[in-house]
Amino acid sequence: MDRIFMTREEAIHLLLEAHKAASGQGVASDSPDDDAFGQLHTIDRLLLDVRAGRVDEFHFGEDSAAQITITD
Repeated sequence: MDRIFMTREEAIHLLLEAHKAASGQGVASDSPDDDAFGQLHTIDRLLLDVRAGRVDEFHFGEDSAAQITITD
C-alpha cells in the first residue's frame, strides 16, 4: 500500500473529484444501484470529517490501494 501525503485542501479536492465521478456513474441507469449510493455516502461522510478536521488519515482508491495522510 502506498502512503500519500497531502494538505487538507488537496485531500478535500481529491474527495470532491471522487464524489463527482461517483455521482456520474448512476446517471446512465434509471435506478442507481445500492453500491453507487453506498459509495457516495462513504465519500460524503469522509468529506465532512476531513473538512471538520476529525480525520487525518484515510484509505482511498481501488480496493484502498493508497493511504492518504493529511499534513497541515
